Amino acid sequence: MHRIVHFDLKGAPLQVQYFEKVLLAAKAWGATGVLLEWEDTFPYTAALADIGSVRGSSGDGMYSMEEVRHLLRFIKDNGLEPIQLVQTIGHLEFVLKHPAYHSLRELPRSPAVLCPSKPEALQLVKMMLEQVLDVQLDAAFVHIGADEVWHTAICPECQSRAANSVHSTASLYLEHIRELALFLKQKRPELTVLMWDDMLRTVKCETINAYQLGELVQPVVWQYNALEYFQIDPYLWESYRQIFPKVWAGSAFKGANGSCQILSPVSRYVSNQEAWRLEIKKYGHSTHFVGVILTGWSRFDHYATLCELLPVALPSLASCLRAWTKSDDTPLESAVSEVLPSSQWPGEELARSVHSFVILRDRCFAFVHGDLVKTWLNPWQIENGYTNPVQVEGLAASAQQ
Repeated sequence: MHRIVHFDLKGAPLQVQYFEKVLLAAKAWGATGVLLEWEDTFPYTAALADIGSVRGSSGDGMYSMEEVRHLLRFIKDNGLEPIQLVQTIGHLEFVLKHPAYHSLRELPRSPAVLCPSKPEALQLVKMMLEQVLDVQLDAAFVHIGADEVWHTAICPECQSRAANSVHSTASLYLEHIRELALFLKQKRPELTVLMWDDMLRTVKCETINAYQLGELVQPVVWQYNALEYFQIDPYLWESYRQIFPKVWAGSAFKGANGSCQILSPVSRYVSNQEAWRLEIKKYGHSTHFVGVILTGWSRFDHYATLCELLPVALPSLASCLRAWTKSDDTPLESAVSEVLPSSQWPGEELARSVHSFVILRDRCFAFVHGDLVKTWLNPWQIENGYTNPVQVEGLAASAQQ
């Protein structure tokens, strides 16, 4: 099985030299490939120059075309499978935030979702895919995203199309995906097209089959919960078995424990890997799992604050990859490590500094909002100079600890 590590570069692109160290570490820990989610860090050119790194949309000039080519070559030369991800309908804030593309929004006040009824919209994402694939002539895979399409059949054109289709609202999404997959297959017949599966889960088998998606794409079924909360409806596997010859698992090593978390709890993420191992063991006899993509989200969308920084999450990544390479009779606890040896931890100093910050932040919060301050140094007492001096001395001593 493939073990693909996902790098979400939106909002936190990695310097190339640092990225190389992380890639080599991931390979040593058991990764077999890399999924690069560029968003606006890709150097789109010509008519698309405004949405990528060429015009500074990422704010730091990363990446140049030379750097992109170098990274793809570096990944391949080190025995990893490079896969590029381009969002093609949802999570397109980095494109639809620009005034030139406002008219392509499904919901005018939201830059998240592309309207699939506008010909210019389909042409836009085809151009994006074309430019990304042009820098990877030997690509075996491409990922078209297609998850969390929050707004559907809102614009008048989409409503009309949905009303006149035997497959109703689902037809809008499925036709868009089919057109993109056909475009990619015509351009590169041997290319395997991946997509997140969440928008397919509630669609009937016969509807998906009507759009021939089983012949065109391989879905990545994502579920990020720890073992005790992990649940996938068995009916989903039964349905997908009738449609897709091959499927992928989607787990997480960071960025799935809250939208603004600072630390990556290793045990929690390793538990998610174990849940997936058990799921594949249970259904692998009838469902062909090609591999697992270990996602590492940097932020929930283009406007969100960052989740855990990558150096902080590397012990989690190492542990999660170990969970996939350990034998079945090896205890799960053996895969869990909150720290890494210095030689295996790119960015260790930053990671340890973040951990120290969290400890100090929590200690300060506990002090400021604790009983001592509320009891002997509340706003009324400060305003009136009315409190016990001995207790204030104790508070001062506590504050210095």
